[in-house]
Amino acid sequence: MASAPAPNAADAPGLEPPARHPGTLVIRLGELVAHVVTSVGANVWLAFVSLLTMPYILLGLGRPAYGVFAMVSLVSSHLSNLELGFGHATIRFLARATVAGDRRAAQAILETSLAVFSAGGIIAGTVLLLGSSYLATSFFVIPAGLQREAMTAFRLGALILTCSFLSSFFSSALQALGRFAWFNVYRTVAGTTASAACVLSIMLGKGLAGVFLAQAAISLIAVAILWLAVVRAHGAPLALRPHRAVLREMAGFAVLVFASGIAYQWMINGPPLVLSAKVHAAAIPAFAVPHVVLQRLAVLISAVSLVFFPFASAESAGGDRSRLSAVFQSHLRLTALVMGPIAAYLVAFGDTLLGVWVSRDFALDATPCLRLLSIAAFVLAAGSPAADVARAKGRPVWVLAYTVSVAVVAVGASFALIPTYGGAGAAAALLMGLIVGTVPLVFTVANRLLDLGPGALLRSLLPPGLALAVLTGVYVAGRIASASFFSAVATGAVGTAAYLAAAYSWLLDPRERAALLRTAGPA
Repeated sequence: MASAPAPNAADAPGLEPPARHPGTLVIRLGELVAHVVTSVGANVWLAFVSLLTMPYILLGLGRPAYGVFAMVSLVSSHLSNLELGFGHATIRFLARATVAGDRRAAQAILETSLAVFSAGGIIAGTVLLLGSSYLATSFFVIPAGLQREAMTAFRLGALILTCSFLSSFFSSALQALGRFAWFNVYRTVAGTTASAACVLSIMLGKGLAGVFLAQAAISLIAVAILWLAVVRAHGAPLALRPHRAVLREMAGFAVLVFASGIAYQWMINGPPLVLSAKVHAAAIPAFAVPHVVLQRLAVLISAVSLVFFPFASAESAGGDRSRLSAVFQSHLRLTALVMGPIAAYLVAFGDTLLGVWVSRDFALDATPCLRLLSIAAFVLAAGSPAADVARAKGRPVWVLAYTVSVAVVAVGASFALIPTYGGAGAAAALLMGLIVGTVPLVFTVANRLLDLGPGALLRSLLPPGLALAVLTGVYVAGRIASASFFSAVATGAVGTAAYLAAAYSWLLDPRERAALLRTAGPA
């Protein structure tokens, strides 16, 4: 997995910080933890709102129309890679320029990135717009009576996709500039509004087209708000003006991130794409709904990455690896302690929760997918800290190797498993690919980039692993004792509360407990 270092900011005049400024927001450990907690809190709320409204949207639209809803999201996810990797490039280079206090470099980075995102958004939106008829009538298996409405959904999806490119640029800029508090408030309000708009559209009888029309209006408003926020945070207006030298240096880093992004899309969305092309639209929700749960869990992962990656980028400017290594280990341990119980709970009580959340009939079809994808989310979370460190250290090619290996295994296994097992086959294929790719990535990054040997890493992860195994046993025992919703709630509440208390008292080291206490205390 080792390779020659990718081009990075150290090779770019004006982009490498000549000196570190300890007071800068992105390198304060206490503030790092605080922003992680608030970011996760925002994402937990957004996931709750999304999952709360999903059954109403599914039942209100019907399974075939919801299948179309999932198809538009699937195609948009693949086209979003036309950002060409400049999201991570913007965060990395802008964070380093901000640490250095180099406003001229920051201006050039922002204007160059804005030009790239704008061009990518226009191209992606145009492709989706022109391909809407083919997708609705030929590529996907959509009932004839729904094809016209599906074309409208794809066309509105093209506008939403274009807006999402600009929103992605502004979001990356705000992360690099350290405006996490404002950004988390914005995301909470915007995400809640988007979910409420979907429900309102269905209540008014506007159907699939009404849902996408509401989302398009919200997307346009979001772009305007984020643009003003970035201009205010940066303190200067922005123009769509690529700077050649900056573009070259950013592109050297971004091209590998871009390739990794394509592989990531095939890694996460390759199996459902194969499934969508092989089965009827009405059969897709049994996989699509658990897949949305996976995506919401992935958003929780990205909430930590949203703060950790700028921190790692700033830390990589210096030669001392000790602090980044310590934070990496804490990141892995806390990921296991937080994401593990979520996955274990969904595995144990997935059928009960789906039965109450949607319907018993739907639970019979969707539970196998939910269980497999919950484990997949945990494995995906375990790879996130290593991927962030690799990018920050100028090794995006390592992330590319990881995502490509996972994608190849997942898509290849999908073709073998879906004809026999349907949605469960797609979920199993994704899980297989993630296991094959994640373990080598974590150990390679720890050993090669952070001087953290396999033995030391395993010793660090052993206590959280044992605690998670015990908690999983408690969940499974509760499920065997009773499959009722009351049992699911009671077992989850009691078992998780005891687990969290034990984890805080016995599994966190003094530095981690002190950081959490500072976060909970007054600013």
